[in-house]
Amino acid sequence: MQSFTSIAQEKDSTLVALEKVVAEAPNDSLKIEAYLKLGDYQLRRDFNSVSSYLNEALQIIESSKNTHNTELQKAEILQQFGLIYRRRANYSEALRNYYKALKIFEKYNDSIGLASSCNNIGNVLIYQKELKKAKKILHKAITINTQLKRPRSIGHNYNILSRAYKANTEIDSLKYFLNKTLAYYTEANYEEGINQVMSNISNLYVREKRYREALELQLKNLAYVTKIRKKTAIAASHFNITKIYIALKEYDKALFHINTSLDIAKTEKMGRRYFLSYRRRSLIYNNLKDYYNALEDYRRYAKARDSILNLAKIKEIREIELNYAFEKERYMDSIQFVQEKNVLMLKTENESLQKKWYLALFIITLFIIVFTFYFGVKYYKKLRLRKQLEAEKLNTKINELSTEISSKREEITELMTETIIHLQSKEKLTDNLSKLSKQQEGVSLTGIIAELKADKLEDSKIVLLKENIETLNFEFLKRLREKHSNLTKTDVEVCSFIKLGLSRKEISELRKTSLEAIKSTRFRLKKKLNLSAKDSLDEYVNSI
Repeated sequence: MQSFTSIAQEKDSTLVALEKVVAEAPNDSLKIEAYLKLGDYQLRRDFNSVSSYLNEALQIIESSKNTHNTELQKAEILQQFGLIYRRRANYSEALRNYYKALKIFEKYNDSIGLASSCNNIGNVLIYQKELKKAKKILHKAITINTQLKRPRSIGHNYNILSRAYKANTEIDSLKYFLNKTLAYYTEANYEEGINQVMSNISNLYVREKRYREALELQLKNLAYVTKIRKKTAIAASHFNITKIYIALKEYDKALFHINTSLDIAKTEKMGRRYFLSYRRRSLIYNNLKDYYNALEDYRRYAKARDSILNLAKIKEIREIELNYAFEKERYMDSIQFVQEKNVLMLKTENESLQKKWYLALFIITLFIIVFTFYFGVKYYKKLRLRKQLEAEKLNTKINELSTEISSKREEITELMTETIIHLQSKEKLTDNLSKLSKQQEGVSLTGIIAELKADKLEDSKIVLLKENIETLNFEFLKRLREKHSNLTKTDVEVCSFIKLGLSRKEISELRKTSLEAIKSTRFRLKKKLNLSAKDSLDEYVNSI
């Protein structure tokens, strides 16, 4: 088997590459990130070198401006310091750093950081036998990582959770959670994690007294962790192999492996592994009947254990937990206060904006009213002026129509007078014709012809008279036709003459018909107008 020392002396190409990244980092932020990656890598290989990397990174952060990014980087540094203190079994300092990191992650709601902090705190609580608290906070980490879909991190959570059930000797639960861990590590293709789970399964085989199967798994695991130079895992693997060889009563082999584990624990300052290795070596010496060395080792174990697990340390851890809870509550109260203050400020601002809005609305409304009033008045004046002009035009038109009507009336009166004279001349003509037929003296044919020519001239005046009557009675005739659409032209003409106030005789003369014919026309007209015998035709026509 290749020794641990020879492995450590080989040049680590990954380490060289990481150190080169640190040296060539172009700015502080990238240099801090490089230190964090280097620290994370060395935590598993050269434990003692990590503190110097982290201190270098902290100095850069403290000398630079405090930003969101630098605070999160500081939280990552605190996590690594917590891991260093945990491996040295300084659990109070480990928790102090983990809780500081947790507060930063909570401040910025960094889900990945929160899950990581919960995982680390749960691990320490298991070492302190605070199993109930450990399970609760580990389940919180599992919930966050499940939401983020990070199978490798979920595997870490279940792996640590399985240790809580191992401490309570709940073997069925232990097997269940180891299988869960193996499933998630397999999904993530995480070879190192898979080997770690197989190492834990070998411990189960020891409980079941399947020592050869357990030894085979542990030797495979030892070869793997030696290959990847993971010192803490190498120490743990030698420690676990020791237990198998004790069970097989191969004490010389057991002594070799426990001494190797103890050497690494001393070099890497692995507090818990250190005192547990003394207890196991004490057991080996006892089986070898070397009671002196067995007693010395047990005393060393008891002293180291008491310094790590004494009441003062437990009290300090309690104080750290209470302080975190108090600060978290105070922080939540401050958040609530800020939220209430912000709500109040928003309310005040909202009220101010509402007042400004109401003022603006009032000004706009006032402007609209003034604008409307101004243009309304202007429009009203314009409308009134237009109506005045229209009224004047209408009055002028009415005056013109009145003048025209008066003129028409005069013309009608003149025409009626001439028509009556014409009718009288017709009577005279009739008398002359009668005398001529009787061969009376004083009547000549030439005179009668002249009178007939004049009669022809008078007929054209009658036509003109009728046209003027229609013009004068235009509105009346329009209403008459709308009301009684069944009237003939003769009916309408007779109604026009009635409207003008002509007598039956005058109408018969104008129409060149007999008085009896006019009476008959009036009788028919009353029927068409739906008038009874008692109704007056003249009154009805004049009422239209």
